[in-house]
Amino acid sequence: MIYLSQDYVAGLEKSQPSLGEVDFTSLQRDPNVMFAEWFKEAVDAGIRDVTAVTVATVDDQGMPDARIVDLLHLDSDGFHFGTATNTAKVHQLEAAWAAALNFWWQPLRRAVRVKGTAHRVVDGDRFNLWRVEPEHFEFFHLWDDRMHSDRLAYQRDEHGEWERIRIMAAG
Repeated sequence: MIYLSQDYVAGLEKSQPSLGEVDFTSLQRDPNVMFAEWFKEAVDAGIRDVTAVTVATVDDQGMPDARIVDLLHLDSDGFHFGTATNTAKVHQLEAAWAAALNFWWQPLRRAVRVKGTAHRVVDGDRFNLWRVEPEHFEFFHLWDDRMHSDRLAYQRDEHGEWERIRIMAAG
């Protein structure tokens, strides 16, 4: 049984045109600065819920688990978000101390993926603050034809400096 046919899904209206191609050669060397620039562009474009971020963890059976939270802020220590104290998310973060984040700003056809180590910042009775210290960034920009994209990753090198890696060339 098919619940959503390929023809039906292919015929749906896609997002509005993007801001154009991204010149990855002129982008920031620091992925935190680049993220802040893309975030501000999303705010300036009037995107609603720009702070919404999917947080992915792994449960005790090794299955991925994802949910949406609000980004509270980004500083030199990482991405900060809050959660209730007694949740599956907290138990999973405590068990593995790792998380992945995914921001999707659909009208701009941009996404940012972040992988890193999770740290509890505040341990409250009913509410915890967490931060994810980035170890890997990936910036994704989908072209208007939806057939091409630009992807740029940042990974720390052996000296702890950010290294830029072009994943998929334009065109």
